[in-house]
Amino acid sequence: MCVFAHDDAKQERFINEESKHLLGGMQHKAGQSKYTKEIKALMVLFGDAIDERELKEHLEENNGNVALVIEKLTSKLMNIDAKESEEKEKSKEMEKKSEKVKKEEEHEKVGEIKPGINLQGYCNNEKCLASKGKLLVWVNLEFIEISFIPDKTKLECPNCLEKTVTTVIKAMFYNSEHSIHAIGDLKTVESNNYQCTYTIDAGLSYELKAQKIRQLATSIEDLRDRTMKWQI
Repeated sequence: MCVFAHDDAKQERFINEESKHLLGGMQHKAGQSKYTKEIKALMVLFGDAIDERELKEHLEENNGNVALVIEKLTSKLMNIDAKESEEKEKSKEMEKKSEKVKKEEEHEKVGEIKPGINLQGYCNNEKCLASKGKLLVWVNLEFIEISFIPDKTKLECPNCLEKTVTTVIKAMFYNSEHSIHAIGDLKTVESNNYQCTYTIDAGLSYELKAQKIRQLATSIEDLRDRTMKWQI
């Protein structure tokens, strides 16, 4: 009797353990397959914009209610599209405004920029159209060495041809070796770049110098050798 009782107890424990194992496996599989169909359906609709993990999270948050998830995700994506569209429109408007300002600035330039020193300022001749329109004018001085005070100049206006450009705000050196020095400043800026522009501050005195760019090469071969050395 004891043997049978012992065997019965072992069998009962075995059955209980197997039942728990099977039940746990079924629960695990059920957990894995939860919302599988729903996720597949949502992937068809939103797979290009939202990954599977996020879709599953939305389903869990809404207790598997697919219709509610679709409604929320559709609203979310529409808001994102609307914001992106609005940002694109703003960007286009900014580009148009920038282009308009650029064209206006180009249109408002009076005078011609030529090699050497070019000074930009305002003409104060009341009869001059540039003065009436408050347009900046460019005055070319070619290759010279000059000293001047920005608000005490008398340069010839390229529009009215009178020496009525009495305020200078900018200096441009074009296709020249040049130097610019503000009196009182220990540093003199020198360069031979193709084009350099400097802001002129009122109240200071300036010394400007421009000369033609010297051709140091004596032949095409020499120029090629100098270029190669510079690149190295």
